[in-house]
Amino acid sequence: MPKILFTADQMATPSTGLYHFSLELIKEIQKAVQEDYSLHYLVPRQLRNSNLFGPGTYRTKSGYNRIKWKVKKEFDIIHFLHQTPAILKPHKVIGKKILTVHDLNYLYEYPSFSGHYRHFDNWVKNTIKHCDQIVAISNFTAMDIARHIDYPASKIKVIYNGVSFPDFPENILQVHRPAYQPTRPFLFTVGTVYFKKNFYVLPAMLKYLDIDLIIAGRIDDHSINYYSLIGKEMERFNISKDRVKLLGEISELDKHWYYRNCEGFVFPSFAEGFGLPVLEAMNHNKPLFLSKDTALPEIGGDIAYYFPSMDPEEMAKTVSEGLSNYPGSGKDKQIPAWLELFSWKKAAREYIDVYKKILSE
Repeated sequence: MPKILFTADQMATPSTGLYHFSLELIKEIQKAVQEDYSLHYLVPRQLRNSNLFGPGTYRTKSGYNRIKWKVKKEFDIIHFLHQTPAILKPHKVIGKKILTVHDLNYLYEYPSFSGHYRHFDNWVKNTIKHCDQIVAISNFTAMDIARHIDYPASKIKVIYNGVSFPDFPENILQVHRPAYQPTRPFLFTVGTVYFKKNFYVLPAMLKYLDIDLIIAGRIDDHSINYYSLIGKEMERFNISKDRVKLLGEISELDKHWYYRNCEGFVFPSFAEGFGLPVLEAMNHNKPLFLSKDTALPEIGGDIAYYFPSMDPEEMAKTVSEGLSNYPGSGKDKQIPAWLELFSWKKAAREYIDVYKKILSE
């Protein structure tokens, strides 16, 4: 029976996208393969006894394993779930290696001469060159790999992430009230408050719109300066503080309440390998206003509206026209078929096909 090791060692923080990607994908693979494979999970120490994914062997990265895995083939396949593995590196384990690449966002976040760029560039390239198969989570990410990294195109496959929606009781979003309840119509966006999310361009367009803005997402030590930049933009364009609310990290229930009750969802990010919030907002049948950069047009498709530029007046025009036109546009009828492209069950089947292919080579 083939043995597969999943490197889920970056799951220490449940609020991250990588945590949910790892959790949902492995659970679906575990259900699909049943007795065909022996599954092993490399997890943070606090998850060792969690049974998070269901049946399988839960392992942590001990000093013993570090030596043993490098000199002895213990696994037939090692599936690295992120392009910057933190603990176990591909060149330190024997077996067929598959790598999921979520994005090459450093290409867009940092100047090519900067230390940050060189650090991530070396890290990703060294990871990729030791792997036998690459899976990109979007065509855009696959094209970034092909353009920037010397790796055979025949060994790069695109498998879309799935999207899962909380199974809240029927009326919970009707009766639930978040801690902050807006009193006026509002636009909503969500994501970790980092520079790449480009949230700071949003307040200026409110100068031309009679609507408020709610920004939700984790704010950490790396985002404090960017958080303050949003406030400076509000001052520069004379946008009052009661029109823009930065909530910080919120619960899943609160997030879906805001999706359900917003007038539209805005996402001006310039560095996305996928764009999960776009699909979450789409599921609530909301007009989507997105950047036309990186993977967002691929994920939003024809259902979304796209900012032609980040000029505040042009952005406001896009939002105003989209809010007016969406109800009669027929875009809502396209949503169910579009969301079927992004199923964890479908993704699991496609990954299993990759496992079979790589084992036969």
